Formats: sequence, structure tokens, C-alpha cells
Amino acid sequence: MKIFKYFLLLILLGAISLTVFILTQSPTFKVEQKFTVDAPKEVVYEYIENLDLWSDWIDIQKQGNGIYDISIDNIGSFPIKEEYKHPYDSLSQDILYDDKISNIFWSFKNNKNKTDINFTFQGRLDLKTKLITFFQGNPNQVVSSSIEKNINNLIVYFLKQYKDYKIEVRGKKRIKNTNYISFYKESTLGTLNIDINKAYTNIKHFLDQNNIEVVDKPFLILQKDINRDHLTYEFAIPIKETLFLTENDLFKFGVLQSQDYFDTSLEGYYSHLGEVFLKTNVELNKLDYNRDRSKNLIIFLENSVIDTRFPAQWKTVIKTPVVKAPENINTAY
Repeated sequence: MKIFKYFLLLILLGAISLTVFILTQSPTFKVEQKFTVDAPKEVVYEYIENLDLWSDWIDIQKQGNGIYDISIDNIGSFPIKEEYKHPYDSLSQDILYDDKISNIFWSFKNNKNKTDINFTFQGRLDLKTKLITFFQGNPNQVVSSSIEKNINNLIVYFLKQYKDYKIEVRGKKRIKNTNYISFYKESTLGTLNIDINKAYTNIKHFLDQNNIEVVDKPFLILQKDINRDHLTYEFAIPIKETLFLTENDLFKFGVLQSQDYFDTSLEGYYSHLGEVFLKTNVELNKLDYNRDRSKNLIIFLENSVIDTRFPAQWKTVIKTPVVKAPENINTAY
């Protein structure tokens, strides 16, 4: 019996010693990861900045007053809110549960059509989590292992939404005269979806205020070919009425004249537009058509950020104005 009591006492003393040891260990952690996602820097920044979108890759709940709770397997829940922004370069979210310096930090760097991300997550584990996870390693090891699943989810999200695409040649089609209202814009391929959304909001407000009927989806009238991912264009919405606007008005009225176009569609993000133009040129050469350079290229937004935030669901039709290539004249005798 005495041996049993001594045995229990040893277990108790061991448990107390272990608890004291765990309690004296630092609960703080700082985890840093570097990874690459398949989207331009501007797109990635806008996505990470918007905490409402984080549910694609992490368990997050909106609490109000700009505060969100993120839950991470094995390490619990953290209330966060926006902290600071350096547009398209870096940003951070503050962790609110203590008075220590605790935050999530992101920095972004262009890598062609991809983005290199430096991710830092620093804070402290609560007592319960520290006790439960003690045998899994130190706080840095525990948090690093737990957050890795979420980082992988983020990488997969961008892989599915921005890397996958499909190009389809639709052939020659003729459009009829189309009234439109427009204004000039400049974008990069990285900011095009952002600018389209803002442009649509601005022009739609004007149309609604003046009861102007919209007859189809928006389109872009390129003022020149895409140069180093840079676009200059008119953002246009087709309308039913004829409008009389002055040069001082923000918007202009125009008519897209009836014309033969060669249609090629893109399902996916706009970074693949260059490949669409190349494929279109190959098809035109096969069919003995020339691009009519007296007319503008048209990018028709069949399905875009206006309709859904998921790029994999966007469908864009590139309309290339064409004329029949002149026949070769045989001058041999």
C-alpha cells in the first residue's frame, strides 16, 4: 500500500513539475513563410486587404466594428482588424487579444505574372493552448505546422482562379450599329479587374440617375494594342438611346459602327490575353483575313468581376476587326 502511495506521489510531483516547466516557457511565437501565388501583385494585394474574402482559405467570422475572428486548427481563435496599408507593397492586421506587439504582416513582390509573398504571423498562445500543444513542440513549431494548411489553401485558391484558363476560337461575326456611353481609362493587366469594377460603378450611377436603358454587357474599346501589360481604352456600356453630351461632360456618347469581327473567347484571368491575340493572328492567317487596323479592338465582358468575383468564371470575348486579305495576283507569263 505504501509503495502505491509513493507511486501516486511521484506522479503528482512529476505532473506539478511539468506544469511549472510549461508555465515558465515563453508563449510567444513568430512564424515567417515565403511562398508564391499565381496572380499579379495588385490582384493579390486587393484580395488580402479585403478580410471579407478570407473565408476562401481560413475560418473567419465577422464580429463588427472592423473586427474579425480567425480560427486556426490546434491553436485557437484570434480577433484581428486592419492595421496599416502600403498599397500594392505591404499591409498588416493587428491581433487584439493582448497588449503585446501581435500582428499578421504581408509583403508582395512581382514575379512576372505571379507574386512572391513574405508572410509573418506573431503573437502568443493562451495558457490552455500552450498546455495542450506542449508535446507537439515549441510555440513556433506548433503555429508553423497549424498555419501551413491555411497557406496551402491560399496557394490553391489562386492556382484555381488565376492559372487555369481556356481559349476558344469562335470565328467571324458581324456586329450591328451600337450606341454606347463611355469614358477613357488606363490600366495594367494586374489592375484591370479592379478598374473595371470601379468604372462600372461610376457609369452605372449616371445611367440610373438619368433613366438610360442599358441593352447589353460592357465592353472595352482599345485605343492602342496592349504594351507591356498596359492598356489604354474606353470603358463602354451599350445603350438604347442617342445622347447629346458636351466636351465638358465626364462621359462621351459614341456609335460602334457595323463591322466584321473575328471572335476569340477567353475563360479565365486577363493575364492570358496575350496568348489570345497570338492565337487569333494564327487563325486569321489560316483563313486569309487581315486585321483592319483602321478600327479598334473590342474586348467584350461577357462575364466579369461585375458578375462574379471568381476569375475562373470570367468570360471575355476579344473582337478583332477584319477584312478579307487581297488575293495574290499572278503576273507570270
